[in-house]
Amino acid sequence: MTSCDRLQEREAITESREVSEYAAKPHVDIPSSTRFYDDAKEQPQQRPNFRDLLTWTVPEGWTESTKPDPMGMRLLDLRFGPNQEGECYISLMPGPAGGLEANVNRWRTQMGQTPYTADEIAKLPKKPFFNRDATFVAFDGDFKGFGAEAAKTGYRMLGLIHSADQATIFVKLTGPKALVEQNAAAFDAFCQSIKPNLPKQE
Repeated sequence: MTSCDRLQEREAITESREVSEYAAKPHVDIPSSTRFYDDAKEQPQQRPNFRDLLTWTVPEGWTESTKPDPMGMRLLDLRFGPNQEGECYISLMPGPAGGLEANVNRWRTQMGQTPYTADEIAKLPKKPFFNRDATFVAFDGDFKGFGAEAAKTGYRMLGLIHSADQATIFVKLTGPKALVEQNAAAFDAFCQSIKPNLPKQE
């Protein structure tokens, strides 16, 4: 047995217990990677593929992007428009993901807009989503996405945020303002098509 630096003191053992014959036998030759759990049991499950948790219908004329997501957070990444300049994606994050105010104002910053106050955020419109109300935003401005060197002028952003204790779902669309206006109805239909991917009943 090891101890803290008390070499001159002795501590008498006054209690003891018998180990049950049913207790798991200790491992003495296990590697560090398995030291803190019983390797006779099943290994921990791998992280689930979140794409399998949802189902959706892609609007006509929209296509899934083949470019890798620089942040690794998009479940689905779609493109639309004559030059594929419009984009729409779904993100799913565990828990409240920083909260509604922080996420709305992060989007505001991406559009070159000043942050909203808590009162302004509370007055944002709601749209039905997952049988609940989700916060809807529509911002105009100069869009500068993650990793972009310069902002894209004359853009519009549409967004829907559904936040719960378990997870937060984001649906975000950006593109030139005229193109986004042409696809606003498709965005609404796409959002309404996103549902939990329930297992089939046998």
